[in-house]
Amino acid sequence: MSKSGLSAFWSGETAFSAELKLMTLPKERRKRALGQMGREIKKQSRKNVKQQRSVNGKGFKGRRKERTRKGQMLSGFVKGSNIRQRTRGLSVTVGFKNDMMGKMARVHQEGQTQTIKAKKMSAQQKANWRSEPATQAQANAILRLGWGTSRRRDGKRKKISRQYIMENLTKLQALGMLYELNNKRKGKQSWQVNLPAREFFSNDAKWVKQMAFDVVKNELGKGR
Repeated sequence: MSKSGLSAFWSGETAFSAELKLMTLPKERRKRALGQMGREIKKQSRKNVKQQRSVNGKGFKGRRKERTRKGQMLSGFVKGSNIRQRTRGLSVTVGFKNDMMGKMARVHQEGQTQTIKAKKMSAQQKANWRSEPATQAQANAILRLGWGTSRRRDGKRKKISRQYIMENLTKLQALGMLYELNNKRKGKQSWQVNLPAREFFSNDAKWVKQMAFDVVKNELGKGR
C-alpha cells in the first residue's frame, strides 16, 4: 500500500453529495461503509482478472509468447492477502502488501517501455564457449532462422541436421551464426521491450466515485 505503487483511494473529503451524509453516520457505520468500498474495489479487480478484461471492458492484450501451461495473466496480484485495504478516519485505501508488489502492479496497470542493454560476455565465458559444443537450443534456433543446407564438393547441397551443428560448431561459433542470421539485432547494444497496459485494478476515478456513492446510499437506506 505504498504511495509509490498502485492504489485506489476514496476520501469523504471529495466533492460529491454523499460525503456530508457519510460524516453524519455513527463511527461504526461509517467504518462499515468505507470497508465495503474497499471490498468492492478488490471484488471488481478480481473479476477483471478472472474475465481477463480491463476496467473499461477491453480484453487484455495477449502474451508475446504463448506458454506451455496456460494460466490467467495477473492472477497473482489479486490472490488472497496480496491485495489489502486500510480504513482510517474518512478514507479507505486499497493497495498491495508491499512496495515491490505495488510497483510491479503499477507497471502492468499502466504499461511500460523498458530498455534492455546487451550484456558483455566475460573473457572466461568466451574462452569456455570456444571449446564447448553448440547446444541443442542453439542448433534449433539456427535451423529455425533458415540455415539448413551446405554445398558439398561435388556441387550438390547437403541438408544440415541438428546433430551436425552440435558436433561441428562450438557455442561461440553458433552464437556468431545466430547474430548473422538474425540481423535485426546485429550490432545492437540495446533494444526496447514494450509491456502493454493491462488495467486490471479498479481505480478508475469515475467508477470509484459512483461505487462509493452507491455504498453510502445503501448504508443510509438502512436507517439509523
